[in-house]
Amino acid sequence: MRKQQQGFTVLTTVVILSIAGIAYTTHMAYLQLIDNKVLANYYRNNEAFANAESGINLILSKLNTVAIATEMLDNLPFTYPAQITPTTPYQVSVIPLTTNKLHVSSIGYSIDGSALRNISVDVYYYIDFETPIAPLLSNGNLKINDFDSINDGCDGLSISECRSPGNMAKKVIISQPIANEPITNQANINIDNQIDSDITETSTLCSDGLTVTGSSIDLDAINGQLIDQEGATRFQEVSSNQWGSAASITSPIFDGITSIEDVTSASSLFESTFGVTWENAKTQFIHSESVAYIDMTNINTVSCSEELQYIDEDINIIYIQGDCIVDPLDTLLSNASGIALNSHHFTIGSTDNPKMVFIEGGTFIAPARTTSSVVGMLYLIPAKHEVLDTNGNAVYIDGIKQTLEEQDIDIAGIQVSGSVLSEYNCTASVAGDRNNNTSKHFSTRYDKNVLNLLYKRLGMIPSESHYQLVAGTWRDF
Repeated sequence: MRKQQQGFTVLTTVVILSIAGIAYTTHMAYLQLIDNKVLANYYRNNEAFANAESGINLILSKLNTVAIATEMLDNLPFTYPAQITPTTPYQVSVIPLTTNKLHVSSIGYSIDGSALRNISVDVYYYIDFETPIAPLLSNGNLKINDFDSINDGCDGLSISECRSPGNMAKKVIISQPIANEPITNQANINIDNQIDSDITETSTLCSDGLTVTGSSIDLDAINGQLIDQEGATRFQEVSSNQWGSAASITSPIFDGITSIEDVTSASSLFESTFGVTWENAKTQFIHSESVAYIDMTNINTVSCSEELQYIDEDINIIYIQGDCIVDPLDTLLSNASGIALNSHHFTIGSTDNPKMVFIEGGTFIAPARTTSSVVGMLYLIPAKHEVLDTNGNAVYIDGIKQTLEEQDIDIAGIQVSGSVLSEYNCTASVAGDRNNNTSKHFSTRYDKNVLNLLYKRLGMIPSESHYQLVAGTWRDF
């Protein structure tokens, strides 16, 4: 009996220990299974994260290549791939936030599809063209007063007002002062039609103590750093036939015109900017349906401001001959064209619809206390006039009719957001007394975004593309 009890005890102990062992083994197996699942989830989660990050990197790589970036940006909002399949590693979406700001979000999937991660970031993008690199460029002397304003881009603006980083001019002013004789000689024409001196028109605006050795610019008019980060001056003076250092690419708006073979040796600012001569461009402007041509030298032409109001919004180039006279009685007829007029401001173009305006042989003539503004690019071209003798007859030398080219232009009262370019030997702001409320002052603010958009609308080829992540916008949870 005693032996039976001992045997039962041993049997019971063995059974209990076996059950405990089985339970322990089962628990350990369960823990191992949980660990395997945790590790698998961790691995698949990392796999999904890596795939989502690949989607972000795909978009960033696209923004580094001009052709690919342009194609993507022209088709926003952008999603890739458009459809999800069982083998899709990620799907990335791009939506525009502002003019040059994108929101990029990417959902990554693990291979088995059991895990996904969502990553997003905001990105500034830049599709740059060979636009002018300064707010003011002149193929001659400059005379700027301290109550004028030449802004290199973002100076005095908040980050939001500046629209994006990098919207700064490389140079403040670029000019090519005349390297020969002072521009104060005038043709002396006698009654016998004989020319006693070289035919050169007088420059009255720059003759007041201004020599040809450089520009007359009051530094108080400059809003921006005068020295760049390398310690070099931001005033670039171009030597004769060296305009190529600030040259642009040939524009498709001049298709069909023979281009200059070597733009680096361009003799004028216009040639270096567009790769063609002004005379050839002028001929095309007059006959092109894509250019708004306004001839203010024709006495039958209505006011310049009225002519501008009827320009189609898709017209990006405006060519005006003579003074653009602003009629105070004109009223706003079309916002789409970017032409606006109120009692104090007359504007051509807008930040969303900038214009390229050429004025040959004239400037804006506006009522007192009214400024004339251009959003985009303003190009001032001197006109040529016949040389007349004292009897009012045209002068010929060796059978060739003689002409005079205008020497100076008054830019007071003009405001530009973008860039101003002048081919005049003297470009001056004659504002008068600063205490006189009716006096007008010159102002130009460099706007790279406006110029890039203008060049894009003109069909020019981008020169480079790049991006910058917006700080604090990365999200991966």
